[in-house]
Amino acid sequence: MLVRISVRNLIEFVMRSGDIDNRFRDNARMIEGIRAHQAIQKKYGANYKSEYSLKNSTIIDDVEFIVEGRADGLLKEKDGFVIDEIKSTSRMLSEIDGTNKLHWAQAKCYAYFYALDNNLENMSITLTYVSVEDYSTIIFKESFSFDELKDFYYSLLNEYLNFSKILARNLSKRNQTIKELDFPYKEYRKGQRKMAVAVYKSILDEKKLFVDAPTGIGKTISTVFPSVKSMGEDLTDKIFYLTSKNTQANEALKSVYILKNQGLFIKALSITSKEKICLNDEVKCNPIDCPFARGHFDRVNDALKDIIDSEEIMDFSTITSYAEKHRVCPFELELDISSYADFIICDYNYVFNPNTYLKRFFDEVIDRYVFLIDESHNLVERARDMYGFSFNDERFKEISKKLDNRKQKNIIKYCDEIIDTFDQLYAKYGKKLYYYQENQIEDFDKKFIKLLKPLQKYLVEEHDDENYDELLNLFFDINKFLKIGEYYTKGFYSVISYDEDYDQIIFEIKCIDPSMVLSSTYKNARSVIFFSATLSPMIYFTKILGADDSLKLRLDMPFDEKNFALFNREISTRYRDRNNNLVFVSEAINEFINSKKGNYFIFFPSYSYLEDVYEDYKTRFDDEIIIQDRFMNEKETKKFLKQFDKDSQKTAFVVLGGIFSEGVDLIGDRLIGSMIISVGMPGVSNERNLIKTHFDKLGEDGFDYSYTFPGLNKVYQAAGRVIRSENDKGIIYLLDDRFNSYKYKSMYPKHWKNKGIKLVNEKSDFDIKAEKFWEDVGEKE
Repeated sequence: MLVRISVRNLIEFVMRSGDIDNRFRDNARMIEGIRAHQAIQKKYGANYKSEYSLKNSTIIDDVEFIVEGRADGLLKEKDGFVIDEIKSTSRMLSEIDGTNKLHWAQAKCYAYFYALDNNLENMSITLTYVSVEDYSTIIFKESFSFDELKDFYYSLLNEYLNFSKILARNLSKRNQTIKELDFPYKEYRKGQRKMAVAVYKSILDEKKLFVDAPTGIGKTISTVFPSVKSMGEDLTDKIFYLTSKNTQANEALKSVYILKNQGLFIKALSITSKEKICLNDEVKCNPIDCPFARGHFDRVNDALKDIIDSEEIMDFSTITSYAEKHRVCPFELELDISSYADFIICDYNYVFNPNTYLKRFFDEVIDRYVFLIDESHNLVERARDMYGFSFNDERFKEISKKLDNRKQKNIIKYCDEIIDTFDQLYAKYGKKLYYYQENQIEDFDKKFIKLLKPLQKYLVEEHDDENYDELLNLFFDINKFLKIGEYYTKGFYSVISYDEDYDQIIFEIKCIDPSMVLSSTYKNARSVIFFSATLSPMIYFTKILGADDSLKLRLDMPFDEKNFALFNREISTRYRDRNNNLVFVSEAINEFINSKKGNYFIFFPSYSYLEDVYEDYKTRFDDEIIIQDRFMNEKETKKFLKQFDKDSQKTAFVVLGGIFSEGVDLIGDRLIGSMIISVGMPGVSNERNLIKTHFDKLGEDGFDYSYTFPGLNKVYQAAGRVIRSENDKGIIYLLDDRFNSYKYKSMYPKHWKNKGIKLVNEKSDFDIKAEKFWEDVGEKE
């Protein structure tokens, strides 16, 4: 039986104890820690090898342990070799006594691996603590015999052995059931087998794959099944099914359950955010405010053994039930489960976000991963958000005013310096309303880092201060900002702007083109599969998602193309023409929704345009229209959609690209038509124009990358609401003269090109064509 684990995970599992306590303590910031590590590593010279990879295979009781990781450093001295373990800290070095067992444990494992590989009788270990403030160090050094190191390492493995046997049994059973697993349906839908084969072959060949697959093909099972099969062929160790919405996560879970019912034995986990899964009255992760945090690490191994031994598919309800049973934190429990799960369903953030990614998997990659990226078109804007951050001077002014001049004079001092920096930069770059440059503006970095020191002192000592939460948020925001700065590369811009409405200067890091940072993350995986019903034009997505070298697959619609019609009315909805054409838009809507009794969605490019048409429509026609509110929560959204049943005759005015454009399944007669008004272009803005400028410089059509392509993607999403199953029938009505241009037609998805668009010139023309369509599909009234 084989068990693979990192040194870090082995140590954490065997030696952890005590409480979860996220209250602010000695918080050596990640970036400061990295810089401190690098500073120490550079001091040693040629005899020092940093980030030295080590690996060991040991068999105990028929269980083979493959354990690996990276030592901070390996130093060659005259009398032997030294493993160097570096720990950064913001504490006073005089307070550190070098007795932390966890800090020694990892280094002792690496020392044993190196001594075994090189037939050494002893090894030395240095535990180096480095101050993040001035990079001063205190070093503790010990020597160990080979037998001492071996005994220590074997004691860890023996402690882990019982759990390992559970893991090994699971692995053996998993592989056996995968080999016996067949596709869960009697036959493939049109295009489905082609997609599944392409996914498997991409994993086999270690390639990236883009799949533009219309609704109804069964994209989820077509990616889950072949990736699971690759696991049984020893091509894959762990599968990450990445989503941007809960609805997609639920579909992935359904597919895993379907395969389970076919005989698959697999450990699958769906990760829920801390805020949603928390069992406490309030999300406060410390032993005083949360009973589940108190003593969590004393009980979590029993909880982990219990759930891994007893459950196969672990979702919200399963995890919370075991968390309550063992009185542990459900969020921390699910993160621990992830180390031993074969199939992980989670948000994009857990892989791509520089501030929240799962470090246990991606800081030291020892397994072969497959990324299945559902609704991949969403990753563009999500990545821009993940790698962007902003501050405004007003925030620091408010903080400076609130604080006590005597008690927090250093915080006030550095806040004032930051305010001055805002003013200086704004003046330096011409006091423009919007200024940007490609080179990173680092004027704030040193100021922010200087502010962190008094902030840390305050956060440790002033828990009861009325401004505590605000300063805690500032501390974490500065850390996020500086962390993002570490990723600054081509496609990033520094932006200084002035908001006249709020009289504030804003400084931002903007990730206009996330292709480089995303492509570096793909290196963590053996294969990456991008799939969506709206990946047209594909050249746009492959470039902006940093996957130019991907294989590409475009699939036909799996359902009978007779079941839907594409109509186009050439009315200009350009911003300059909208007021003049309100009457024509209203009349076209009225013709459409009265051509056949049923439910209709009318999509608008903006809420303000929706309101303008709605006001005009009410003056002309008596039809009852329901409109999307500007701000709707999940409960209100569900209530809105419940109004659309198979017997209702409802018309909704909704926003293109909004909550009703994607993830809405109104099957059958619950929706028989959608009108899409305009080509969906985003509103003109400084950021959109910056995107345009950036891609123009790269030799691309910047206007398309900034406006045309994102707009079209919203159009395709909205159009996809109409035909959701093989029995659905309906009309997609495109209202804009640009839809009939060569440029737009050339970018249509494959099933639109196959179908062709019926041009509508006037009311009688529409009535004739709509009536004929419904006659042809056997739905004549």
